[in-house]
Amino acid sequence: MAQRGNLYRRPSGIYVLRITVPVRYRALIGQREIHASTRTTHLANARAIAARLLEKWYASLEEFRQVDKEKIRGNAPLLAGAGKISLALFCESFDVGLETVVPHILADNIPLYAFVDSQRGFLIDDFTAIDRDPDTHGFVLDDVAHYGSEAMVNGYMQIYMPLYALNELKKGISTEITAFRANNGNPLALWLLDLPGVEVDASSLFINNVQAEKLRSMWDSAFAKSEPELPPAPVVISAPPPPPVVITNPYCNPLSASKRVSEVLEEFIAYKRSGDLKLASEEKIRSRISHFIDFMGDVTLAELDRNVVKNYVSRMQRMPSNLYLMQRRYAAEDLEQLIEKALDAGESLMTKDAIGRHMASLGSMLKWACKENYLIANPVENVLAKRKKTARSQDNRYQFDDDELELIFSAYWFKTGEGVPNKFGRHIDFRPYRYWLPLLALYSGGRMNELCQLYLSDIRMSENGVAYLDFNLDSPDKVMDTEAEADKSLKTLNALRQVPIHPRLIELGFLEYVKALKADGQERVFPELTFNKIKGYRGYASKWFNELYFGKQLGLDRNGKKVFHSFRHNYVNSLDRLELSERMIAQLVGHVRGSTTAMTTYRKDRAVEEQFQAISGLKHNLPEIAPFNVEAGLKAMKDGVRKHKQ
Repeated sequence: MAQRGNLYRRPSGIYVLRITVPVRYRALIGQREIHASTRTTHLANARAIAARLLEKWYASLEEFRQVDKEKIRGNAPLLAGAGKISLALFCESFDVGLETVVPHILADNIPLYAFVDSQRGFLIDDFTAIDRDPDTHGFVLDDVAHYGSEAMVNGYMQIYMPLYALNELKKGISTEITAFRANNGNPLALWLLDLPGVEVDASSLFINNVQAEKLRSMWDSAFAKSEPELPPAPVVISAPPPPPVVITNPYCNPLSASKRVSEVLEEFIAYKRSGDLKLASEEKIRSRISHFIDFMGDVTLAELDRNVVKNYVSRMQRMPSNLYLMQRRYAAEDLEQLIEKALDAGESLMTKDAIGRHMASLGSMLKWACKENYLIANPVENVLAKRKKTARSQDNRYQFDDDELELIFSAYWFKTGEGVPNKFGRHIDFRPYRYWLPLLALYSGGRMNELCQLYLSDIRMSENGVAYLDFNLDSPDKVMDTEAEADKSLKTLNALRQVPIHPRLIELGFLEYVKALKADGQERVFPELTFNKIKGYRGYASKWFNELYFGKQLGLDRNGKKVFHSFRHNYVNSLDRLELSERMIAQLVGHVRGSTTAMTTYRKDRAVEEQFQAISGLKHNLPEIAPFNVEAGLKAMKDGVRKHKQ
């Protein structure tokens, strides 16, 4: 039948040609409709371009008519039994184009394989533990070599992320593959090859024969249907009709065309919650996707194509860095006016890193939508060009130098071991955590939240009398909040560890203070710190040290390079100067213990007694610090608890 009403206008003003695929060819092409942008807002130009596109379409239909049906049936024995067939041989044998096969592979999630011939690789038991490059989303090679078990890889290997390879293949570009599924029953296990990986093209990418047979049978059935007569190609295109209610695009599965971005977001969040999604991560995802909806509208998946995504990036590149601050600073009727006012005032723009984070969240959600078959392909994929890392991982944060440590530990509470009460005897600007947290971090390497969330029951004694900090996820039921959010959290399971308390901390009275807290009926080491669903117990302590103390009171440069976490860098470097083994250091700071299965699975952690001997020689060049005044500390703690209850 003739194509009618096949030119419509998008909200952006661009005209699009809509072509209905005849029923006979839908199985072969994999779509009911094809939408091709004319890339113009001028109707006359759009009609001319659409006429040329239709010419090509009818020529393609004629080619489909000429496909040798006997090849589809006659070459079926090629797919008999087990084994694999390359995409090139499959396409050649059955007279189908690669552009026809690829959408079916993606839509049906067909496994894709490449042959690896004796290449060096690393077996990763849990790829989620490996750091990702924030720009390329690839695995950080230093982590791969450090945490993986090295071996030679041979044979057919299932590609971990086939979408990129297939997209490059459709462009006629060969590509290099480095990540493969381990096929050992562990869904989180991957083989990661050393660079340059395996170069693949249509002749070196394979699918299983059984999957190929399914495709062949489907096309065979399609050819068995009656063949409609093709109409002559029209000379003139009729005037554009009103846009259809449901519009599909090359990225969208027609069955999900009416879904809106906000609906997909809620389903995506529900899926993430089935894992270990933290509230802080959920808030980031919601905030970034809401940002997209605010500027681009709550579009349907039918409207969400690559042009919309590119338009969003273009608009972000003109946005002020703190949009919500600008909304309070400037009065504007809509967001576009707000942006114009901010630009005229010379406000700083969103950074490339900020834009990248927004796109990463949107891309992650749409990648999941592809797996749910809401989308055929991800319109965010490769919209932003890859950026090279400009700093090493070790340069992201610095340790404190001796002058900075001298300044940090020169506060009056370190000199006197107590705070200064006001004229009413109340402690207003001192809490015990201000004394103990910097010292604990410097002498135990604990992360801020690990230290802030400690219970008195986490301060333990070994059978041989060595006191230690037990970083665990044990929480009494009575400290769970109303929504059953965990009272404790650790960065990874490797952070579960026991760290001996350094002799210097004992000299300064840490164990005496713990004993006094127990006698006072307290449960936690720092009762003055309250729990926050997003930040845990570290919220105010982090703000106090990084912003109020380090930045404002001490006047040190707050460039993000030196923060409370820098104490951890001092600790690691001090352990390294003691020439401890890499595995011992990893255990003390809560990292993966070694890079082989023997080290990570069979080798157990060192006892706290052995660790104590190792760390006892650790020293720092600090000013004189007075022992903690336990009685005054308890008073200051209670003043802090009372303040939170008011």
